[in-house]
Amino acid sequence: MSSMNDERGAINPLLIPLVLASIFFAGALGFGYWAYSERQNYKNNTDQIVEKAVTLAVERAKTAKDNEFLEKEKQPFRSYQGNETLGRFSVQYPKTWSGYSSAAVGQASVIFHPDFIPSDKATAYALKVEVVDNPYDTVAAGYSNDVKTGKFRAVPYALPKVPTAVGLRLNGELKDKKRGTVIILPLRDKTIQITSESETFAGDLNNTILPNFTFNP
Repeated sequence: MSSMNDERGAINPLLIPLVLASIFFAGALGFGYWAYSERQNYKNNTDQIVEKAVTLAVERAKTAKDNEFLEKEKQPFRSYQGNETLGRFSVQYPKTWSGYSSAAVGQASVIFHPDFIPSDKATAYALKVEVVDNPYDTVAAGYSNDVKTGKFRAVPYALPKVPTAVGLRLNGELKDKKRGTVIILPLRDKTIQITSESETFAGDLNNTILPNFTFNP
């Protein structure tokens, strides 16, 4: 009788390895499924990253090509020459721009802008060249308060082709919430003022307008 109880109460020595093998097998299946899921997620994410990178590269290439075309369209540059009595200033500007000039006694103004020149005050003109019938010191003093308040950042400036006429270059906030550049230069008893009313045209100003701008001081 006791022999039967011992046999019933005893653990089969083959059962432990079987249980362990089952646990290991279940764990291996779980790990395999997790690894497969992670691999698929990584593959999907990688595909999306690669697709976005390719799309971005194509868009950048197209933008670069468009910009290159637009720059080539601007050449050959046109030239505008002012009156001899007002310094005979000379401006080279893109042929895709239009120009409009006006004059009064002792002063002149020329506006340049791509395509056509809107007449509304909201337009930020690509370029304005003015001969102001006031001496340089007076015009410069008119900007001093804006420089002190930080509205403008001012640095000494001379045109590459007219190095003897040293004035100021002011970058910052213009009227009507426009941001751009104003350059004032002494012209005898008057002042030449070169203005670009939008930072959009900074490349044209720095690479075309200013390097080629001349006048008789």
